[in-house]
Formats: sequence, C-alpha cells, structure tokens
Amino acid sequence: MRTVAELLIWWGLLLLLNVVFISSVTPLEVTVGGGIALLAALGAVAVRRASGAAPGGPARLGAALRAFPGTLLADTGRLALAVVSPGHRSSGFRAVRLAPGTGPAWAAALLSSTPGAYVVDVDGQTLLVHALGRESSSLEGALTEAAE
Repeated sequence: MRTVAELLIWWGLLLLLNVVFISSVTPLEVTVGGGIALLAALGAVAVRRASGAAPGGPARLGAALRAFPGTLLADTGRLALAVVSPGHRSSGFRAVRLAPGTGPAWAAALLSSTPGAYVVDVDGQTLLVHALGRESSSLEGALTEAAE
C-alpha cells in the first residue's frame, strides 16, 4: 500500500510538472504526459527502493522552500551570463553539510533542481555538489547550519 501511495505521489508531481511546461494543455497532451509520468514514477519508485533512500527529517524545509524561487532566478541569471560570457565561467565541487534533522534526499533533490547546482554524492548529512559558481546560493544557506 505504501508503494502505491508513493507511486501516486510521484505520478502526480511529474504530471503537474509536465502540465506546467507544455505550451497548450489539450486532452492528448495530458494523456501522453500522464503515461510518461507513470513510467517515470515507476522508475523513481524502483530507484528509491534499490537505494534504500528515505526523505529524511523536515528541518529547514520551510526555509529551503522560501529560498528556492530566489535561488532559481539567480542561478538562471548566472547560467545565462556563463553561456554568453566565457570569462564568467567558474564551476567546481564543494561539500555542503546539512543542518541536523534535514533530510538529505529531499535536500539533494531540491538543490539539484536549480540550474546552479547538482548533487553528485550523499554521505550522511554531507552533499557533494557540483556548482556553477564559487559562492553559495541562498538555498544552500537555508539547508546548512549557516542559516541558523
């Protein structure tokens, strides 16, 4: 029963994401998107079960959700600047230590959904992030102890 609920949550979120990104919401688009979202949801459940990952604690979730829109806009601007101006390209890896009680799974997913960072490894409460710039984003600050 738990797997069915997880599958439905994934499907709903992925279908919603598809509807947000398509230009015209027609019955055919929603049907095709629903089918593809179902396949992706099945894959997400399988990957989560194989990895043994759990969402983790909700600490810093509110602060992270508040910081997300600003980080999304700022990172999009940084990405555009890096594309048009090679001199502004600076990327690299850094470790991000999450605040106690913060779920590494949802924090990694949220951080990776911005254009400026991608989590490549999780070791306990530490995320290895490949970032577009050298400076930390407001989302990173919300997820770490620096925000407290």
